[in-house]
Amino acid sequence: MNSYKQQHPRNYQQPNMGQNSIEQQVLSAINPVINHGMREAQHLGYPHALREAVAISYLMGQGQDFQLAWQMVESWWRPQTPTQPGTFY
Repeated sequence: MNSYKQQHPRNYQQPNMGQNSIEQQVLSAINPVINHGMREAQHLGYPHALREAVAISYLMGQGQDFQLAWQMVESWWRPQTPTQPGTFY
């Protein structure tokens, strides 16, 4: 942070220590999204993983829980009808 503060003195803001509870809430809420994105990136690449993670986060911001948001976003990448019954994508 010191280098950022030195390079951008007008933009630097001291962290608000009174916001610790909201910080922990936000970081806890997005942790499953980050973990999902990191796993996806290993298999499908970073652009796809970031799209999914951001879409899931957006839906969570709209009130969906992680599981429902994840299922919804994952459904966008799957074929609408499986080629064989019982096939999962």
